[in-house]
This record gives sequence, structure tokens and C-alpha cells, in this order.
Amino acid sequence: MKMNKPTVFITGATGFLGSHLTCLLLKQGYKVVAMRRNPQSQGLFPSTHQFHQLPAAYQPTWVTGDILDIDDLTENIKNVDVVFHCAAMISFEKKDKTALMTNNVLGTRNVVNACLMNQIPKIVYSSSVAALGRTPNESVINENTEWTDSKFNSQYAISKNLAEQEIWRGKEEGLQVTMVNPGIILGFGDGKSGSNQLYHMIQKGQPLFPLGSNGFVGVEDVAKLMLFLYENNLWNNRYLCVSENLKYQHLFNQLADAMGKKQPHIALSGIVYYAGVFVCKLLETLRLPSPIPSENIITSSQVSHYQTIHSASLQSFQYTPIRAVNYYALMALGLLNKDAINQNN
Repeated sequence: MKMNKPTVFITGATGFLGSHLTCLLLKQGYKVVAMRRNPQSQGLFPSTHQFHQLPAAYQPTWVTGDILDIDDLTENIKNVDVVFHCAAMISFEKKDKTALMTNNVLGTRNVVNACLMNQIPKIVYSSSVAALGRTPNESVINENTEWTDSKFNSQYAISKNLAEQEIWRGKEEGLQVTMVNPGIILGFGDGKSGSNQLYHMIQKGQPLFPLGSNGFVGVEDVAKLMLFLYENNLWNNRYLCVSENLKYQHLFNQLADAMGKKQPHIALSGIVYYAGVFVCKLLETLRLPSPIPSENIITSSQVSHYQTIHSASLQSFQYTPIRAVNYYALMALGLLNKDAINQNN
């Protein structure tokens, strides 16, 4: 006799990661309650649903609410078995400092409190490698790397680190918690916002490339790892979620080739780097539009390498190569060059 799947509550279900996670859970037969702020919009969910080619009947139960409203959460997070918390704000704009702290820290605090008040026993949280911090002398970053104050830590990183502390507080107060720390997430989205801005930048002919490196992962793999941790009862730890450590130049060249665009050819180093940081900081101080946040320039100059300490627990989990992640995303977005399609057929 087939047992019923648990009921899952998802925050951020209309966003990039949340929409892919919602589709994955529906495909696996879970009952999904998905929260959205705008009752008239499902955000990225419809296009993601189409990308995954799910039957029309595969739909979550939508509820309207905001993670910043504790009353919304306590009313909506009821009669579920687990909460997958994906809602977050991602920004590197100085003007968004307060909003980042409010959405990511207070929002996570409210989710934890709503679970405690309604006796929802489990939370699976999507954090970020940024929450582990970056230091100039750190050669390899893993789940045990201690946070150190550094100029390489963006306001977004600080907000995610503090949000993690709310999750650990929930653990101390009786919840079972687990979290993934994804690298920069790539894959099918809207093609323009969030990490999809990389696609948009290269498609527009971005000439610059940073000298640093980072960890990258496909959005579907992040969703799969969150579900993997839940189904395998891997609680009370954080888990790096990185498919490949890549230099930005290597990734940018891959994308440019796939889209049939000229590879970026100007390194953000030396006088170009310092001039870029100075100009962008000046524009931010004057509250004028900046072509790129200064924090992006600074953090992307750092060489960051990630390696999990949980290889044994995750040995059956397989990541998708980043080249394949980008190939399918660009093809779905209509950005893939015909020559790249022919080479992969």
C-alpha cells in the first residue's frame, strides 16, 4: 500500500529557487502549500512549471502572505510536516542594506517562530556560501569555516550569516533543522534578474571579467539537495552545495561561446579595478545609478574555493556539470547560439 507523502510548506515559491523546488516536490508526489505575497501573481512558477513539462494538474495550494508578517506566517504555516524556507532578498546595492537585514534576518526569525508556535517540527533552509564568509588567506572554505569580518563580506553575506543564526536558534528551541549553502546558482529563470544577470550581461556583450573565482551550482541541483537532506534525515548540519569551482573568466567565456558572443577581454585588475571601485562607490554615495554595485567588483576579485566535509553523507548525490546547466537554461530562454545546439546534438 502506497503511503501518502508529507505536506510541505514553501516560502519564496514564486522565486528562482523556490519555483524549481515547488515543481520538484509536486513531481515527487508531495502535497505543497506555497506562499506568495501577491495574490494575483505566481511569479516565475508558471514558466518554471512549463520548463519542467509538468502536467497542468500538478499545482500547489497557494496562500497569500509575507514572511515579514508573523501573523501571516502563523496563520498559513499550519497542518504541514516541514517548511522549506527559500524566500530571501539578494542585492549588492548599498541602498538595500536595511532591506536585506529585514527580509533575510527578520523574515527567517519569523519563519522559525511560526514553526515553534504551530509545532511544525522541521525546517530545511536555503542559505548561501556567502554566509560562510571570505578571508584573503582562506584557500579552501568548508562547512566549518568560521565567519571572519572582512572587506570581502557583502551586506548580503552578513544578512545570510545572521539569518543562519536564527535557524540555529530554532534548533536550540527544539526544531530539527538543516540547511544548504549554495554557490552562485545558475539555471533557467527569467534570464535577467538575480544570478541570471550573468546571462543578460554576456548576451549584451559585457567586455569586462573579474580575476576571482567562486563556487557555482545548478538551481535544480539545489532543489534536489534540499529534498535529499530531508528524505535522508540529515539534520542539524549545513551542507555546501557547489557543483564546480570556476574562475569567472572561464565561466564568462563558456557563456559567450554558447551564445555566440565575443568573449570578455578586459580584466578587472590594476588601474581598471581601482577605477571601477572608485567610480561605483562615488555614484553610490551620490545616490546615482551605478553600472554595477561596488561590492560586486570587490567580492568577485576574491579567489574562493569550496569543498564539503560531508562527502560520505552525499556520496550518492550527483551534480550536473555547469556547462550542461547553462546549455539547457540558455536553450529554454532562446539565447543559445545555433552552432552550440548543433555541437550538443
